[in-house]
Amino acid sequence: MSNASEAPRAHAHVTGDSAQITTVNGAIENVTAPDADGLRRAIVDRVRADAASSGTTLELHTTGDRGTHELLVDPDGELIAIYDDRTLTRAELRQHAWWVTDVEPAADEGPVDEPAADEEPAEEPVAEDEEPAAEVRSDEDEVTDMIAPRAASDPGDDDDLDEDTFTARISISRTAAVPSVPQFFLPAAAEPQTRAIDDAPEPEGAPRVTEIPADEPVVPAEPSPEPMSSPEPVSEFESQPAVAPEPEPVPVSASPMASGIGDTLPDVPTTASTAVAGAAVARPRFIDPAPEHPATVTGWRALFAKLGLPVGPSKAEIERAEREKAVSRQWAGCRAIAVANGKGGVGKTMTTAVLSAVFARHGGGNVLAWDNNDTRGTLGWRTEQGDYDTTIRDLLPQARQLLEATASVSDISRYVHHQSIDRYDVLRSNPELLAADQRITTADFDLLAQVAARYYRMVIFDSGNDESADRWLRMIDSAHQLVVPTLAAPESAESAALLLDALRKRDEHSRRLAEGAVVIVGQSEKSSAAAVQQIAAGFEGHVRAVQVIPFDDALKAGRIRYDALQPKTRDAWMQAAAAVADGL
Repeated sequence: MSNASEAPRAHAHVTGDSAQITTVNGAIENVTAPDADGLRRAIVDRVRADAASSGTTLELHTTGDRGTHELLVDPDGELIAIYDDRTLTRAELRQHAWWVTDVEPAADEGPVDEPAADEEPAEEPVAEDEEPAAEVRSDEDEVTDMIAPRAASDPGDDDDLDEDTFTARISISRTAAVPSVPQFFLPAAAEPQTRAIDDAPEPEGAPRVTEIPADEPVVPAEPSPEPMSSPEPVSEFESQPAVAPEPEPVPVSASPMASGIGDTLPDVPTTASTAVAGAAVARPRFIDPAPEHPATVTGWRALFAKLGLPVGPSKAEIERAEREKAVSRQWAGCRAIAVANGKGGVGKTMTTAVLSAVFARHGGGNVLAWDNNDTRGTLGWRTEQGDYDTTIRDLLPQARQLLEATASVSDISRYVHHQSIDRYDVLRSNPELLAADQRITTADFDLLAQVAARYYRMVIFDSGNDESADRWLRMIDSAHQLVVPTLAAPESAESAALLLDALRKRDEHSRRLAEGAVVIVGQSEKSSAAAVQQIAAGFEGHVRAVQVIPFDDALKAGRIRYDALQPKTRDAWMQAAAAVADGL
C-alpha cells in the first residue's frame, strides 16, 4: 500500500445531491445523483477509474456535507480510510464506514437464508488467544482490518460504544437500503429492531428466547448468541433482562450523517417502535397554522359570529384581506413612487396624499409624501401642518447633519409635518414663493433623497408640471414605480398618454417605468360611467394596471383624510395601492 503523503490527490466537495470533483490532473467535473449513496458511488468510481488507468494508488480528499475524510484508492478498487493519531468518535467512524463501504441494491444481494425457528444459530469461531480490543490501535493493519468490509460479519452490538469515543472493534456488513425508514434518523444507541415477548427472567440453564423479529423487518434478522453456561464474563447486552431500559435519546444533530435523504448506514440498529413511528406517525403540532386568509367578516356574517355561529368570509372580504396584506409589506430598503402627469389639476396631489395614507396606515408609518414641485405645490395646503412651519428649503441646509452617525431619528421631525390620523409625514414646498426662488439642483435632490431614504421606508413624490426640471427628471431616475393620475376627460387622458410615450423613448429605466405604470382615473365631478370606462379602456394593454376612483365629495377640496372617504372610495384606493405595491 502506498504512503498517503506520496499518493497523487483527488478532491471531492459534496453539496446536497451534487459534488465537484477535482481529478489528480486538475480537471474539474460535476456529478449529481438522486440520493447520497448514488453520489458516493459516482465519486468513488470516478477516482477508482483514475487509479486503475494509472496503476497507482490515489488519495481521495472529501469535504462538504459528508464531512472531511482522507481515503486511499488502490488500482484494484480497494478503499482504505486514513486516520490520524487522535481518538475517533462514533459519528466520525460511521462517516468513514459509509465512504469505504459499497452498499449494493437489495436485488443484488440474493436470497438470504433465514435460520430455522428450532435451530440454534452458530457462533462465529473466536481464537482462544484473541482478547476484545478496548482501544483503537495505532497499527495501520489493525485500523484497516477494522474499517474494511469483511466476508463474515461479527454480529456484535454497539451499545458498548461510548458516545464520545470509539472503544471497540466493529466489523462492517453490507445492508440493503430501507426507503421507508432511513436508519440514520433513528437514535444512534437504539437496540436492534426487536420486541420483547416476556419480561420475566428465564430459569438458569434454559435456552433464552427473548426476542422475535419485528412485524416489518428493516434488516435481515441477526442470529442470537447462545447463552453462556460458564462463569466467563458476558457482554452487557447478554446480561440484560428481556426488556432492557430505554437508552438515552441521542439528538439527530449529533450525527453528521443525517444530512441527506435516503442514505443508509451499515449496522445501525433500530427499535421496532421508533421504526414504525418514523414511518407512519407524524409528530403532533402544537402551534395552529395561520389562516390562509385572515379576512374580517362584516354584515350578517359578523352577526352570526357574535352569536357563536362563525361563518367563513365572503369572496370580497378575502380579496380585501389580500389587498391589505399587499400594502402592509415591508421591503428591504426605501421604495420611491413617482406621481406624475404633465398637466395640472388632474389629481396628482390628491393621489399622493391618499396613497401615502393607505401605505402608512397599513404598513406602520414611515412614509414620506414629498412635494417635489417648483411651481406652487399645494400638498401642504391639503394636509395637516405640524409643530414647525418648515419646508424643503429649511431641510436642505441641515441635510448633511441629518446624515451623520450622531443624528437621532427624531431630528427629521423639525422639517416634516406629521399627519396625526393617517400616520405619514409631508415634506412641503413653499407655494408662496416663485419657482425661481425654490429651484434645487440635481446634487441638492440627491442629498435630500439620501436623507429621505435614511428616515423613511417609502417616499411618494408629488411632482410639478415642468417635465424638464432637474428635480423632475431626477425623481424619474430614482423611482421604483410610476403612478399616472388622470381625470375622466380627454385632455387629461391625452396628457397622461403623451407622458408615457415620452418615457418609453427616454431610456431603459424610464421605459420600464412606463410599461409597469399604474394609471388612476379620477373624477372631479360626477361623470357618466360610460365616459369613465372609455378613458380607462384606452390605457388597458399599455400599462400594468388601471384603477377607476369613484367621485367623492371629500376629495374635491380641503384637507384630505382617509377616514372621510366613502367605503367604496376607500376600497378603490386600496385596490390602487395594492396594484402599486405589486410593482415594488
